[in-house]
Amino acid sequence: MKNLIEKLTTRMSPLVRGFGTKTVLIVFIFALISCGKNTDPKLDEDPKKEPGTPSGNGGGNESSEFSVGISKNFSAAASLNYSNVNAVADFYAGEHPVAIYATPEGKGSNIGKGKLVISRSGTTFTMKLLNASGTVLAENNVDINANGGDTYKQFIRTSGTPSNTTITTWANTTDYKRQQILIYADDSGELYDGFTSVQFSNQYRFRNNVEHFGTKPPAAFAALKGTWEGQHLQPLCSPNPVTVTIADDGSVNFKGKASITCAVQDATVKWDGQDDFVRPNTKEFNQIEAGSQIAIDYSRTIRDSQNNNNRGGALIVVPKLKDPTSVIDAQYYANPSYAGPVIVRKPTKK
Repeated sequence: MKNLIEKLTTRMSPLVRGFGTKTVLIVFIFALISCGKNTDPKLDEDPKKEPGTPSGNGGGNESSEFSVGISKNFSAAASLNYSNVNAVADFYAGEHPVAIYATPEGKGSNIGKGKLVISRSGTTFTMKLLNASGTVLAENNVDINANGGDTYKQFIRTSGTPSNTTITTWANTTDYKRQQILIYADDSGELYDGFTSVQFSNQYRFRNNVEHFGTKPPAAFAALKGTWEGQHLQPLCSPNPVTVTIADDGSVNFKGKASITCAVQDATVKWDGQDDFVRPNTKEFNQIEAGSQIAIDYSRTIRDSQNNNNRGGALIVVPKLKDPTSVIDAQYYANPSYAGPVIVRKPTKK
């Protein structure tokens, strides 16, 4: 080391004259130590990251959690004349905050807060989904008077409890692929089960009225940690005891029989931030009690044109999201879809 320093001091004599031997040696030793600290992964090691999972609004691989509320009430939709397409478009127009909770593979950094922009300019009707940084993820511009063909829109009104309007557009992308953007707008202001697709292949899923989403599992998992037991809600496969084991890392194991085929199930789902969120418990799924609904792999609990009836998702309903001490409902949607779900209502903890 001494010989090395002497040789370098000789070669660096111009610097020595300008700054002094002591200063130059200190700078050199600091640089030598810094160069020795190589924090890059070895060539045969993978960086510590989770491909396809959200990385927050600013990039990177940090843990993330978000929430998105309701920004506009749509109760006046009940009095709209739906044959007046301009009036309908203008009523729903605006920049609507949404939670982008599911993405195509490799696009997990887009999970986070976003916007659904609905607008009309003359006869052009636009639906556009943007991520947190304002990047357009999908956009359709269609003739508002068209009801078919390559580019068109649909406003479908459903009255009842709840009442809602389906808003959807179809258009061709720049590479001539069919793109759909769809959202259901409940009269309460809840936007739900929204998605974009290209060539009938799901791309992004989004909604509002979300209490929690992102890579970080809700704290409710830690509060509920343990094994819960109860009888299946459906008596068809009786006896059908159901066991639900919850871990604080967001994993949930279901043991029981599917409600229709009585096929034995032993399945585990896990919150990873992709296709996972928490929303207030609603009228859906025969729910009658207030609380929070934790959805894991949500798109695999519903039937729509994007998931081909693929199953394997779960819903856990709790009275409250912070420090719950009981479970209202636990549901696992068995695959294939005709098998039926595993459902236990108000299980008790072992």
